Amino acid sequence: MARAKIKRGSTHVDMTAMCDVAFLLLSFFILTGQFKPSEAVEISPPNSVSNKHAPQKDAFTVSIDKDSRVFLGLTDDIKGDIWDELVKEKNLKVTAQDKQDFLGTDFIGVPFSQLLQFIKIPADQKKNVKMPGIPVDSTNNELQAWIGAASTAGEGKKLNFLIKGDNNAKYPVFGSVIDAFKKNDIFKYNLITNAEDAPPGTALYEENLKAQHKDD
Repeated sequence: MARAKIKRGSTHVDMTAMCDVAFLLLSFFILTGQFKPSEAVEISPPNSVSNKHAPQKDAFTVSIDKDSRVFLGLTDDIKGDIWDELVKEKNLKVTAQDKQDFLGTDFIGVPFSQLLQFIKIPADQKKNVKMPGIPVDSTNNELQAWIGAASTAGEGKKLNFLIKGDNNAKYPVFGSVIDAFKKNDIFKYNLITNAEDAPPGTALYEENLKAQHKDD
């Protein structure tokens, strides 16, 4: 008796729908994601053993370079509100274009007297400008005004205050930055460091090991 032949189905799989979904997801993440703003200068913070990452949203970052100059970085989601509050508190004479120039600026490293001129410089040329840094001395601590504007503008929402200091920065400047936070009644902030692996055998090492096994 002849063996019945089973008709073989096609092994071709139509991937069109999957490709469409993949491109839709890619477009979504590109459009909704936030690019990390460029930094004013290169900073080499000290190392520390930590498994935490610095917040990337609602971030107010104070950076101190090796020459003890102070710079300020703001994420896009809080820039506009801080600018409006700063203009009101300092009674600055500004235009709508000034605000747009500020929103397009990734970092600030000049005193208020040079602010309007600095924000008008094209973004690709700002790093070539010799910036004196934001004044933080005892007689003129302008960082205090920036922090105050941020605190008022961010009332009702959680702002992430970050401090990133170079390993070669002088402590007195770091102390002045801390004083600027204290005078605004802000005592919680994150210190950004270069994270390194926990030494084997420590509690943090065992905790990280358990977390890895859990993910696997």
